[in-house]
Amino acid sequence: MGEPDRTTWSDSSARAVLQLMVESVAELIGFEVAALSVVLGDELVTLAYTGPEEHREYMEQPDPVSVIEPVLARATPWGRRLRYIEPTPVEELEGHWIHFDPVPSDAEDAWGQGEELFAELSDDDGTVVGILSVDRPASGRRPGARELSLLERYAAQAERAVLTLFEREALLEQVAQAESARHLIRSASRPTLDSLDDVLRHTHDQLVASFDARGSWVHVFQPDGPPISVARTRTGQRVEIDPDVLAFTSELAPRLWDRQRPLVLPDDTEPESLPATVRAHLLRRDDSRVLGVALGVGDECVGLMVLSRDPDQPGWSSVEVASVQQIGHDLGAVLMTARALERERNLVVELQRMDDYRSQVIAMLSHELRTPLTVISGNLELLGDTDLDEEATRYHQAMGRGTERMRQVVDDLLLLARVSNPSHPLVRLPVDLRAVTREVVSLVESTARTKGVSLTVRLGPDPLTVCGDAVELDRLVGNLVSNAVKYTGAGGSVVIAAQHQDDDVVLAVTDTGLGISEEDQRGLFQAFFRTTNPQALREPGTGLGLATVATIVERHQGRVDVASRLGEGSTFTLTLPAG
Repeated sequence: MGEPDRTTWSDSSARAVLQLMVESVAELIGFEVAALSVVLGDELVTLAYTGPEEHREYMEQPDPVSVIEPVLARATPWGRRLRYIEPTPVEELEGHWIHFDPVPSDAEDAWGQGEELFAELSDDDGTVVGILSVDRPASGRRPGARELSLLERYAAQAERAVLTLFEREALLEQVAQAESARHLIRSASRPTLDSLDDVLRHTHDQLVASFDARGSWVHVFQPDGPPISVARTRTGQRVEIDPDVLAFTSELAPRLWDRQRPLVLPDDTEPESLPATVRAHLLRRDDSRVLGVALGVGDECVGLMVLSRDPDQPGWSSVEVASVQQIGHDLGAVLMTARALERERNLVVELQRMDDYRSQVIAMLSHELRTPLTVISGNLELLGDTDLDEEATRYHQAMGRGTERMRQVVDDLLLLARVSNPSHPLVRLPVDLRAVTREVVSLVESTARTKGVSLTVRLGPDPLTVCGDAVELDRLVGNLVSNAVKYTGAGGSVVIAAQHQDDDVVLAVTDTGLGISEEDQRGLFQAFFRTTNPQALREPGTGLGLATVATIVERHQGRVDVASRLGEGSTFTLTLPAG
């Protein structure tokens, strides 16, 4: 398993999914505080937290991974994953801990201040990947066997989700590295690069930038003459390569190519026959992190490429090694023949496959969440048919709300994955956008009436026909109209107007709600986007609605535009080709 970057996780869909999971676990099990921390590199980072807001900033401070072992040593196993720590002064606990005041209770099993209950999340090798902790049970009592069993189940689901998200982040890194490789090969094949030296110079700039290298060295064999060898520092300064190293390269590069393996120094002890003088030269000037790959096409090796890093830089990850090896193949093709264009097309196909697989990962995660949701919903329905006292009814309703909210996220994820999947073609049929809009309005009228928001519909008497998928168009209009109602306060208004305009059908949804800042408008249609407006954040949402809108519009060869000013309302204008 790789080591995803902390910033990547905080900006990605992973955090939104984990936050929803933590909130749902806390609500379903009956705890007022819950947090999920994930091991990212050498840090334990809290990515999801629900509880008193005044403690959020403290809870989200990262801890070194080294705090995990002593904490586990203090804990008593309460199940396969669950761990319990008896009341302990907070200053004796390693890392960032808070002792929340417990809910008062006179019961013998009352939850005391300083008690800690958490689940240890691990991968298949037993390596800890995260911690799911809960505190302050709403009942004021320690959880019973039923609650512990449920918590164990949800911890298992959280563990699977974290491991899946680790795989997803590794995939995203592969996509980014593959994109860098694609850009490098295409730019190195430009007709403006007249000579091999120009290609090598341009390749150097791309290599050191893409892989954060201190320098690069490319050695190319020439069938009818001496090899061409160019080594440069990051700033472009030429570096002389020792003659012994140049001589040995003719032996080293073909061996690496035949074995299809990289040379990683100083960790790599293979090949054993690497002369000490060559090894010392490659590691000179404290360049203690060296990655070398052979360049070639088919059975023929055409050269060697070496990248170097300073000792204080990160070592070469497995993803980077794989990416550089791929570049060795493609760059070899560029240097050898005009087949570089074909190599580029193959790489584009590979990028598309990776992008498709990313969508499959999202869909798989959604299905993994849907299965336990179905079980929970079924049991909640059965539980609702029994005679429940007032307190149990309140908990039952809270569980129902949490389940419904999570189901909506799963449905949104599945829809986004479906409409983003190029293997799921759009079946175009005539659809009356006027009828779709009326149906949507009928569904949101009661919500608008309850909020005190006036709805005005201006559609005209004639059909507004477009060609597309009726279900997707219904969701498209529904997301725009429901958002307008959601973010408009009492006394405000929402106007939905549609008409023919040249060869298009144009639908405009205008509200007098919160409005959207210019900064937020730039990321509005990205998946899992959440506004920076505190007022808007009070409204529940997944950040998937407008991303789905943008994807559906693109599939229908249309466009969606937004005009808004913060505090004055917004207008979303949908333009689709008339059918």
